[in-house]
Amino acid sequence: MSTRPGRADVLVAGITATTLFPLTVLVAATSLPGPKAWIVSGLALAAHGAFAWRRSRPLTSMLIVGAAVGGEIVVTGLFYLLPSTLVLPMSLYAAAAYSARWLPLALGLVGSVVAAGRHAVDPSVVGSGFGPASWLLSLLFAAVVSCSWAMGRLRRAQLVATQLAEERAEAERRDRVRGVELATAQERGRISREMHDILAHSLSAIVGQARVARFDESRTAPALATIEETARESLHEIRGILRLLREGDPEPRPQPGLADISDLVDRARTLGCAVTQTSDGTPLSVSDAGQLAVYRFVQEAITNVTKHAHPGATVDLSLRWGGDHLAVTVANDRVRIGRPAEVASGMGMIGMRERLLAVGGSLATGDTESTGLERFTVTAIVPARAEAGR
Repeated sequence: MSTRPGRADVLVAGITATTLFPLTVLVAATSLPGPKAWIVSGLALAAHGAFAWRRSRPLTSMLIVGAAVGGEIVVTGLFYLLPSTLVLPMSLYAAAAYSARWLPLALGLVGSVVAAGRHAVDPSVVGSGFGPASWLLSLLFAAVVSCSWAMGRLRRAQLVATQLAEERAEAERRDRVRGVELATAQERGRISREMHDILAHSLSAIVGQARVARFDESRTAPALATIEETARESLHEIRGILRLLREGDPEPRPQPGLADISDLVDRARTLGCAVTQTSDGTPLSVSDAGQLAVYRFVQEAITNVTKHAHPGATVDLSLRWGGDHLAVTVANDRVRIGRPAEVASGMGMIGMRERLLAVGGSLATGDTESTGLERFTVTAIVPARAEAGR
């Protein structure tokens, strides 16, 4: 909090001084000798000036106001009749609300006892017989102090509650922002994987068919047809992703799944890969996200074969159904020894692992060497469950 008083504090102090100080001067001028009247008026003016710091420097403001009122006690026994004395309980309220907890109350109660004692021994008061008994006056002052302090602590509790509510709202806002950022990053990663899988597979197929058309004129027409079909399908999928980026996904697009793996196998065979597909066990139910992850896994694995294996590479694709999972293995031979590291650790493998982890699955890779060649194996495992009623 700033140590300088704000405009509102200065305005309140000014209004208070405008209201009470003229009355204080009037009472002092009509009830006290000239020098004492001037002293009391000066002390009252100092109290009004310090009152402007009741929120920026609450404890200091209360001490100055208390010292000014104490000066009035020294000068006259009629101090409690001065209107400017009302600034003291207001300063004590501010100190309890914006500063220490118990110190304002302790100082206020001590001041009440001192004020009542001064009243009891003041010659002018004793001689005139004016005013209540000192013990009753001390109780009155203590009640005023206690009420001011209690109201200040109540205000303090309100301020703390407001601050906690603001901090909680700010924390919730930050959590929402982080949630949006996390969702955005996840969506960006998902779209990146989709684009990679689509483009890597389709371009590998197109390059392979273009090579076939280039070196084997008898297969030019089928190769061009495959290129056209692959390009059209990829363009359709990319348009769907771009439409999702622009407009959201009001109508979910059908995603490829286990039933579409056969199309991948047929396409790989047209590229010259000898693919063998087998299935073992009783098929179980796999979620749509799990099926898409398996489809993209097979797509990426076959794409890697067409990119990095020798022409005519043999590929074994097996689906093994367990009690609560599906294990899909793609193994190929005739991969060059010393193949580039990106085959095992590039964006494709990273995308595979991320997809499988997202659906509760896992990815494993391995290879063996034989007569200068390697047999490279990748295995994906996704959760599965028995269908209801089976």
